Amino acid sequence: MEEDITIDWETFVKSQLHWIRVVYKIEGRQENLQEIYNLYKEFADKKRPAMEDDEEPGWEGNIILALGIDYGDRNLCGNILHCDLKNGVLEMEAEEVAFITDFKILVENHYKDLKVYFITEDNEGDIYTTNDAYRKYFHGLHSDYIVVP
Repeated sequence: MEEDITIDWETFVKSQLHWIRVVYKIEGRQENLQEIYNLYKEFADKKRPAMEDDEEPGWEGNIILALGIDYGDRNLCGNILHCDLKNGVLEMEAEEVAFITDFKILVENHYKDLKVYFITEDNEGDIYTTNDAYRKYFHGLHSDYIVVP
């Protein structure tokens, strides 16, 4: 007798993807950087609940939604692991699914004066990307890095 096999496609797709490390260096007006940092701390310290059910305190969407940004169908499959604000630069380290999420785009569109630099490390797929073509924040990169706009 044949059994019906039901596949949860969302779970299947997520299981086929892997996590990569992303470091962001964000520069701009201090009050905007402070606002993002404060939101991160509120979620990380669990002073605010996650903005959507079943999401982690470090989910990038928490900050986006708390800023009042509608992310629509944008990709926000990432979790911020660490965030620090020093010397006028906001630094974030995140784990993101398979490739860089739309977090950078949404933040830059919301705060027109911010510039978000990033670097990714995907050791599983040997793909390394950055938008820091002039090595302002990410020095000494080996030649395997792909510079993207």
